[in-house]
Amino acid sequence: MRSEICNHPRIVDAETCLAGCTCGGDHPAPEVTLYSGEDAAQMMAEECRAVYGDRPVLLLFDPETYAVAGADLEQRLLSEKVNLTTHQFDSNPVATAALIDTVRDLDHGMALIISVGSGTINDLGKYSASEDQIDFWCLPTAPSMNGYTSGIAAIKVKGVKRTLPAAPPKRIYARPEVIQNAPLKLRQAGFCDVLAKVVSDIDWQCESLLFSGSYCGLPAAMMTTVEKSYSEHGLEIGRGDESAVMGLFHGLLISGVAMSLAGSSAPASGGEHLVSHFWDMREPLTGREPELHGLQVGVGIILSTACYRRLRELAAEDLPHRGEELFAATAAEIPAIWGPYADEVAKQFQGKRDALIQFNTLLPQKWNELQTLFQQVQSPEYFAELFARTGAPFNLEAFRLTKEEFMLAALNSRAIRERITVLDLAAHAGVLDLAANDALQLLSC
Repeated sequence: MRSEICNHPRIVDAETCLAGCTCGGDHPAPEVTLYSGEDAAQMMAEECRAVYGDRPVLLLFDPETYAVAGADLEQRLLSEKVNLTTHQFDSNPVATAALIDTVRDLDHGMALIISVGSGTINDLGKYSASEDQIDFWCLPTAPSMNGYTSGIAAIKVKGVKRTLPAAPPKRIYARPEVIQNAPLKLRQAGFCDVLAKVVSDIDWQCESLLFSGSYCGLPAAMMTTVEKSYSEHGLEIGRGDESAVMGLFHGLLISGVAMSLAGSSAPASGGEHLVSHFWDMREPLTGREPELHGLQVGVGIILSTACYRRLRELAAEDLPHRGEELFAATAAEIPAIWGPYADEVAKQFQGKRDALIQFNTLLPQKWNELQTLFQQVQSPEYFAELFARTGAPFNLEAFRLTKEEFMLAALNSRAIRERITVLDLAAHAGVLDLAANDALQLLSC
C-alpha cells in the first residue's frame, strides 16, 4: 500500500505555455498529469487510497471498457480498500443530459470520479465531476479522441450536441498495452480526430480575421512539436505498432490541452466536426447508430478541404451579396430536417445571423488575406490517402452513411452551431454544393 502520492509529470509544462503564443494572453497550463506504464492500474489504485483514504469513489465504465481494463482496476481498487461504488452504462452509451443526471444522482458525497473508457464515458465523468466540484481521474482505453485532456465535454442537450465547459482530469493513468491493442477502428478514429486540427486551425484563423481577433498561434505551435509522431505513421498505427500508437495517443492528449489553453474547442474543432455532430443529433430521427466520432470527423475533413480548394479558385469580384437571402433559405430547411429539435437548432443558427449577413461586405474586403489562409490547406485527396494508410476502409459505405445523408449534412450542418467555419464561407460563396459533390466522389470509392 502506497502511503503518499507520486508527482507525475504534467502533460504540458508552464514553459511550453509561453512559447508560441501570438495573442499576448494568459495561458495557464492545465494541471493534468500522466502516468504511463503497464502498472498504471495498480499505481492508480494505490494513489487513490493514499489521497482519498476512506472517502467514497465512483468508478464508471461500460461492458466493453470493463472487460478491457475496468475489471482489473476494480479489483485493484478493492484490494487497496478504496471505498468504491461502480456504475456500468449500457454498450455504446450516448452522452445525453439524461445520463448526466444519472451520474450526478450517483456522485452525491463522492470525493472522486474515475472513468474507464474513451469519448462518451470520459465526457460523462468529466462533466458531472466538474459540475459537482468533484475530483476526476481517468484510465483511457483507446487512442480514439482528444477529449481526455480538453476543458469541454460534448453533451446532447434537448437534441442538440453542445460543447460545455468541463474541467479536465487531474490525473490520467495509461496502460500502453491497452492503448496499443485498441480495435483498429478506434485507432483510425483517433488518427482522423487529431489530424482535424490542420483544418480547424485555418477555420479559426478565418473567423478571427473576419470577426473576433481571438486567434493565438500557441495551440498550432504545440501540435507542430508532436505532429510527426503520428502524421507520418498511418501504416504503423494501423498495424498496432506500439511507438506509433502511443505517439498518436500523446498527440491526442496535447490536442486536448491545446483546446484548454485556447479556452475553446476552436483549435481542434471546426466545420469538419459539425458534420459529425449533425449525424449524432439525427440518430433519433433516422435510426442510424452514429459511427465513431473521429471517423465521422474524417469524413468532415474531406468536405472541409474540398471547400477550401473551391474557395481558392474564386476572386473577390466573384463573391455574391446574398447573406440575408442565404440565411433565410437555410433557416427554412430547419423544421423539415430537425422535427422536434428544430427550435433548438434554429436558436443556434440565429446566433450567427448578423455575422453571415456581414459576409456581404467583409469577405470582399478581406479576400486577399483569406486566400493566404486557404492556400495552406492540403487537398481532400491528401487526407483520404492518409486515412486509408491505416488499413481500414474509409468511405461512406464503411460508415453506414447514404449519399443522401452525407449531402444533407454537408449542406446543412453549419446551422447547428453559432461558430463560423469554412462551411459558412463556402455556402456564401456559392461553392458548398460543388465541394460537397467533390467530397462525395472521393468517399464513394
